[in-house]
Amino acid sequence: MMRGNLLLKAVKLIAVLGAGLLTTTVSSANANTQGANAGNELTYQPQLENQRDPNKYCAQCHKFNDEQFHGIHLTKKNPATDKPINCVSCHGNVSEDHRRGVKDVMRFHGDIFDGKTPMYSVQEQNQVCFSCHQPEKLRESLWAHDVHAMKLPCASCHTLHPKADAMQGIAHKDQVKLCVDCHGKQQELLESKTNPQPVIQDKDKK
Repeated sequence: MMRGNLLLKAVKLIAVLGAGLLTTTVSSANANTQGANAGNELTYQPQLENQRDPNKYCAQCHKFNDEQFHGIHLTKKNPATDKPINCVSCHGNVSEDHRRGVKDVMRFHGDIFDGKTPMYSVQEQNQVCFSCHQPEKLRESLWAHDVHAMKLPCASCHTLHPKADAMQGIAHKDQVKLCVDCHGKQQELLESKTNPQPVIQDKDKK
């Protein structure tokens, strides 16, 4: 009789332990599943956000204020595609190596007197601008566009990230000043090449 009671208690104990082990296993499995799903949500949500805001990847490294950095371009659409303008519209797609400092995007070089060789030619730079700004309309608005378009980058006269267009709405005398500033440097550079400074002899040198 006593042996029968001990056997019954042992069976009940095994049943309780088995139920506890089963509960623990199921709970752990649920936790792992929830953790995996949570991980998927964390990696998926930013992808959706970046699709809605193409500039978000750029903003992770390039800290800028939208109004000051992009200015009028951020509020416009490309007339050819009717899509909003973003960083990629002008600078092109970047490679995976861009984060490591590889300069693989379109870079606009406006200062033609700094002695540096631009990464991209005048034609390559201006072609980006012409994708929105039609040359025919530019030629009609100001004769200088027709004269300079193939020789100077647009960035020489126009601000890349303006709050307002660099030439729009400013007084005529200020436009003239912009021309004089550039052509003045051109004249100085020309004179320095045609009339070099005389070499000063060191009188103390024997």
